[in-house]
Amino acid sequence: MRERSRWIVLTLMGLALCVVVLNNSAMNVAIPALMRDLGADLTAVQWIIDSYSIVFAGLLIVAGVWSDRWGRKRLTLGGLAVFGAASVLAAFATSTAELIALRAVLGAAAAFVMPGTLAILLHTFDRTERPKAIAAWSGIAALGVALGPVLGGLMVDEFGWSAVFWLNVPLVVGVVVASLVVVRESADPAAPPTDVRGAVLSVLTIGALVFTVIELGAPATPSGVVVAGGLVAIVAAVAFVRRLRTAPHPLIEVSLLRDRRFAGAAVSNMLLFFGLAGALLVLTQRLQQQLGMSPFTAGLAVGPVALTVLAATAFSPAVAQRLGARWAVGAGMIMAAAGLLILGWWGHQYPIIVVALSAVGIGFGLATPVATSMLVASLPDDRASSGSAVNDTMQELGFALGVAVVGAVLNRVFQHRMPDASLHAALDRAAVEGTAVAEQAGTAFDIASASAMTIGALITLLAAAVAIRLLPGRAGTKSAP
Repeated sequence: MRERSRWIVLTLMGLALCVVVLNNSAMNVAIPALMRDLGADLTAVQWIIDSYSIVFAGLLIVAGVWSDRWGRKRLTLGGLAVFGAASVLAAFATSTAELIALRAVLGAAAAFVMPGTLAILLHTFDRTERPKAIAAWSGIAALGVALGPVLGGLMVDEFGWSAVFWLNVPLVVGVVVASLVVVRESADPAAPPTDVRGAVLSVLTIGALVFTVIELGAPATPSGVVVAGGLVAIVAAVAFVRRLRTAPHPLIEVSLLRDRRFAGAAVSNMLLFFGLAGALLVLTQRLQQQLGMSPFTAGLAVGPVALTVLAATAFSPAVAQRLGARWAVGAGMIMAAAGLLILGWWGHQYPIIVVALSAVGIGFGLATPVATSMLVASLPDDRASSGSAVNDTMQELGFALGVAVVGAVLNRVFQHRMPDASLHAALDRAAVEGTAVAEQAGTAFDIASASAMTIGALITLLAAAVAIRLLPGRAGTKSAP
């Protein structure tokens, strides 16, 4: 492939991933408006966010296998087309149930987009160019993080929360049309058949786990329902692990998980996404409901995290070359954890929030491309989609659990401090009724958000420990078995 065409392919695949990222980042600033218009409580909001992530995570591995077997271009562009159509339908949703269902469809479509974009790059660039290509791909995708809150906030201010779904449509159309012309098809006809039973068990395990965590944080949910959800998650997880060991063609190649580079990168990325997802859930509510920002202003306010991610991804290959993958990823994750702690405990004024968000963004931008490069370096070319899909699954599982766990902590601690009021209702009343209610609700929210952010920071520090323990000292070197 000619030099110019390769970089056009890189741009298109980055933009395809940008669509997927844009949807979630734009949703964050729409949460308060959505809660008011649809009468949704925090538990419903968690389901609106996590219905996407549960299906996404549950189908990514299947999508990766199918992409390898039936064509990466075909399934990536097909997923984008469904994503655009589902976005249009979601814009017309009139209830939380409809929105939860349509977000699940969006998650299913996104599952067929993400692994294919990376696999197409791996078949376009040779191994010497891949670290730079992956960093550029990550940087373009980071534009979705940067533009989502700003464009989403602007659209919400002007047209309401449903307008965030219209953002996806023109980008989908442009990428699909251009990719039909420029991107070449690649596939591995010898890829093994799909383990349908394993796929069902993976979705059931992830769904039951997230359900249990979310409902644990909802005081109105009977304890028996929570216990039942936990039991289903445990039984499904045990059955899934057994299936991986006994299936003739398991959904996940267990040999990948024995590679320390692969396991270290995938697990640390998962834990890092956990911290980031939880932080954004808390921060968007603080900016709008506690600090009184409009959706557009709040979107601009979270811009530093995306801009610093974008900047840091450009320097991540050089940092990894100088420090080694282990310390580049570990240092980035430690910096992100420090930013989360500052946000939780001292993020009451915007200058402090800017500093904390910048630390999170730089840490995330340094760590993620290097970890991803380590992961793809451990994959054979003929399993590019399925292998990268395991990593994507881990990231999305981290995102879903981050929203579930951090949201549950936020909800529970707030309810403990204000047992007679829901989170969004109390903060809305505080904005209207003034001092007494505002002081009580503000104090309760501060304690709840600090507790929730601390959980996210601790999980991110655990990600740093995993990276330092398992990743090699230098990019391209192998760890000891």
